[in-house]
Amino acid sequence: MATFGTIEVYEEMAKLLNSDPVWAEKGKAISYSMIYVYGPPVDKNFFVQFEEGQMTEVREVASAEAEPADFVLTGATEVWRGVLDKSLNPTAALTRGQLKVKGKMTTLLKHMNAFSYVIDAMTKIELT
Repeated sequence: MATFGTIEVYEEMAKLLNSDPVWAEKGKAISYSMIYVYGPPVDKNFFVQFEEGQMTEVREVASAEAEPADFVLTGATEVWRGVLDKSLNPTAALTRGQLKVKGKMTTLLKHMNAFSYVIDAMTKIELT
C-alpha cells in the first residue's frame, strides 16, 4: 500500500514494474528519466529513472525545473488521484490534456505502448 501524493507511490510502481516479466520485455528500450508533477494541494514532484526498463532511481525533487528529465508529466492533484484510483482513464487524461507531457514527442510516440504500460501500472498500486 502507498499513500497518495507521496514517494511511496513511485516506490511501489518500481516494485511492480521491476518484477513484471511482461514489462521486462516491453520496457527494455526505455532508458529515460521522468518527473511526475502534482499540482496543489499536494505540490510535489517525483523523479524516476528507467534503464532498459528497470526503474533504477525514485526520489522527490524540489521542482520539475530543478532536475533535467527526458519527460515531465504534469497534472492537477485530482487528475492524478483519478488515474491512480481508476476513476479516470490515463490515456483519456493524456489525450484530453488533463495530464500534460513535455519531452521529445517523437520518442514518446515511438514508445507509446511502453509509456502507456507505465501509466497503467500506476493504476495497480493500492492507495491509502
